Amino acid sequence: MYWIFGVAGICLLICLPLFLYYKKALRYKLAAAYKTLGTLCAASLALIAALKLDPHYWICFAALVLHSAADYLLEFNLFFGAGVFLAGHIGYIIFFTILFPVSATHLILALGMLAIMAVFFWRWRKPIGKQLPLFTVYGVGLALMSACAIAGLTGHSLQGQLIAAGGALFYISDAFLLGRLLFSATRAMDWIIMITYYAAQLLIGASCLL
Repeated sequence: MYWIFGVAGICLLICLPLFLYYKKALRYKLAAAYKTLGTLCAASLALIAALKLDPHYWICFAALVLHSAADYLLEFNLFFGAGVFLAGHIGYIIFFTILFPVSATHLILALGMLAIMAVFFWRWRKPIGKQLPLFTVYGVGLALMSACAIAGLTGHSLQGQLIAAGGALFYISDAFLLGRLLFSATRAMDWIIMITYYAAQLLIGASCLL
């Protein structure tokens, strides 16, 4: 438990502020490195679980490592970063469906997540423009991953609740991120995006240990 709080503190109180500080200072490589380290903090939780508790947690660890790599790539190339993030989402989907086998609940949640995504894309179709295919492919992967995570509530366990919260926050964070990519936003939005994103990853990582 102490390790979880310690890792969360490093992620949110050190990596997050330094990422945003160095990004504002236009030191992009250093900023991207701290952003990546923040996600690797969550990955360390899954790594411990994989080594000491259950080999299935290697799947979660692999997904978090992919997300860490995507964090770095996104600072320089949206297309490649989104592709690696999507690979991480697929890893999460595999991991979540092993814990919580696919059911009607998954289908209902997936349809709901996809419907919300469709509404956003329709309302913002003009600023999205030619990037719609990229956003659609990534968005479908995000919606399915979030649905599989939120379906963790059917497990009636603390682990399922943490995963569900993490999946919901991931979806919310990426919705904010889409808005920031398409429209002008204040610096406070960067904090909101990253806090919700790191919280999602930390909750999923911590779920492996609880």
